[in-house]
Amino acid sequence: MIYRGRLLVAAAALAFLLPGAVAANWEQPSADLARQIAALAGPGPVLLIVRNRSNLSVNEILPIRRLLERDLRGFGVIPADSGSATVIRVTLSQNSQGGLWVAEVQEGTETRVTMLPVKVDTADDSSGGPNLTLRRTVLVTEPDPVLDAQIFSAPGEQWLVVLEPARILVYTRSTNPPAIASATPAEAAPWGQAQTFAIPCNRAVPRDMRGRIVAAQDHLFDTYLPGVECRGTNNPPQVAVTCADSDDPWPVTTTQKAFYDSARDYFTGVLAPGFGVNLPAFYEAAQLPRAAGSATLLNDVSGAPMLIENNSLEPVNGADDWGSDLAAIHSACGSGTQIVVSGSGTAAGGDSLRAYEILGREAIPVSAPLQVPGTVMAIWPANDGNDAIAIVRRQDSTGYEVWSVAAICN
Repeated sequence: MIYRGRLLVAAAALAFLLPGAVAANWEQPSADLARQIAALAGPGPVLLIVRNRSNLSVNEILPIRRLLERDLRGFGVIPADSGSATVIRVTLSQNSQGGLWVAEVQEGTETRVTMLPVKVDTADDSSGGPNLTLRRTVLVTEPDPVLDAQIFSAPGEQWLVVLEPARILVYTRSTNPPAIASATPAEAAPWGQAQTFAIPCNRAVPRDMRGRIVAAQDHLFDTYLPGVECRGTNNPPQVAVTCADSDDPWPVTTTQKAFYDSARDYFTGVLAPGFGVNLPAFYEAAQLPRAAGSATLLNDVSGAPMLIENNSLEPVNGADDWGSDLAAIHSACGSGTQIVVSGSGTAAGGDSLRAYEILGREAIPVSAPLQVPGTVMAIWPANDGNDAIAIVRRQDSTGYEVWSVAAICN
């Protein structure tokens, strides 16, 4: 058994040695590290985890991982998603003297380590900056608590549907022609309130209520609240809303529904359709595209995000500072899919939002934190999948803001 204290001392000493590859050319370092790993692990399937502790951007981490997987296969070491007793953790670290790639090969209770000094260009740290910026647009401010909000479009018109614990508000605006030609849909024109619908309250409701709005196929939208479901239809020139008692599961991703426990303010872990594994209770879920199929990210109520992939449930590394709210968005940045997450800090100094990419089972931050003047109460994906809807309780207690949060590539 090799003890971590000795490893840290050795790593610090080796970090000052700078033989090796040309900066930003990872072919040779990958081949060298794969050779060292194979000498420790031997041939066979392994679980490969790559962690970034350097100023490399996520756009560089993905090619490095692919090179490592290719080179390991050349030595008979086969990276697999799960089911292997051998775990290889590769940490890409860097200091002012250069880079150091550390590989830990864990088999049972034994851990063996190999390290490779790597030359990097520390003079130009432009690759170390965030590869995207989160931009917020305030859609509307309400005096009462807001649970969710979504934008729906029709030719020449848009609706902003706002869900509160006891009512549904429908704002409208014209999009023909747009008020600002260069604006995004969220900025095109001010919203004008048109309709208000009361939600029947013939049930016990939790103190910390949650709610959800989703687009429907054969009508405009559905809203989900504890014990009640409402349906919105486009009935020109207005929107019609009807509500009924319901204990049906709520949509949590585009393919999964989950049963909501209103007494506990979370989803029970029972999904429809299921995954074939026992799931913990969770706050929110997000679907992630993969090379073969997809994975599902769950924000466990214990504070440990989990990833469901290939009928296996595994923890996500690098998510220690996540809060309880998250949503997946799609953009032209990085891999094309990011997770917008609330921070886990106290609300006294203001909350924050940050974008991550999930590489394997690693959560890699790809944006700087976006400071929030208050508390993030909920994050849901927008209907188009490109933005996130964040509900913010203002720090001065003057109301609730509905934000549209988008990724802007740097």
